[in-house]
Amino acid sequence: MNLSDKIYVLGAGAIGFPLAAYLTHAGRTVFAVRTSQQNVGPGTVSVSVQNGTNRISTPVETISLAKLSHIDGMIVITSKSYANPEIARALRAKAAIGPIIIMQNGVSVETPFIDAHFSSVYRCVLYATGQTVATYDFTFRPINPSPIGVIQGDGADLERCVEALTTAAFPFRIEANIQREIWKKAVINAVFNSICPLLDIDNGVFVRDAAARDLALEIIHECVTLTDRLNLGLGLGLSENELMEQLLRISQGSSGQLISTLQDIKQGRPTEIAFLNLEIARVAAALQPQLTLPRTEFLGKMIEAKSRYNQAIHANG
Repeated sequence: MNLSDKIYVLGAGAIGFPLAAYLTHAGRTVFAVRTSQQNVGPGTVSVSVQNGTNRISTPVETISLAKLSHIDGMIVITSKSYANPEIARALRAKAAIGPIIIMQNGVSVETPFIDAHFSSVYRCVLYATGQTVATYDFTFRPINPSPIGVIQGDGADLERCVEALTTAAFPFRIEANIQREIWKKAVINAVFNSICPLLDIDNGVFVRDAAARDLALEIIHECVTLTDRLNLGLGLGLSENELMEQLLRISQGSSGQLISTLQDIKQGRPTEIAFLNLEIARVAAALQPQLTLPRTEFLGKMIEAKSRYNQAIHANG
């Protein structure tokens, strides 16, 4: 994996397009691959990304996954996690070659790629926010360098993948204990992706509102009860204070930004709540003895219901 090797960004949305734009702007060979559109032939679009006062506009190569005859380079998954089974099947059918970096938040999102027997699978935990302003126009804000670590394989390509993906505008770092980062961010996302959409409010609510902070702490408390039970095998060692401090830093740093679940609900799209609150609750319920996370699960079910309702409204015009 060299800096001149091809990078395929699968899932050209509020994270995928900014990533592809920054990499293209830095001189990498990048393809923004549409996974939800089947008939996008090879072409170029002008992508603009605004980060505070910094703005870039750059031509990005695009193509749909269905139109790719073969894939021979780094594969970065930035699509919605509910599409992973279909994407894994498509990549396997095309005999895709190269490491897979799953750039999604949530628990168990890597399972379809493990089940498809890809040899090198990495997880990236995103500490960045992106929002679509218009077609091919995005706002983007990194909070911290996003960690990448090994899920499957010997990790031989990890350092080179991190180097190839990193730009000043969208930084990454190597993480030895990626499971701890996955669970830490999943707990934080279980707060943001349930409370913010239900209140129909931006990410900054937790630094502005004491009642929202109290509810966030209740969810964190439930989830830490679970991670304490999982700690022996995964080395998680999460603390409520650490999680709350990080949640408030993210809330402060992304004030004014809408969490992806709220964006999806407003657009009548499915959400990824099944891999956040509902998957966390499922893992807890599968333990022996069983553990229940009532607030975490209930808020997840409320998001599921709200998403279903809004999808029906959009479908009926």
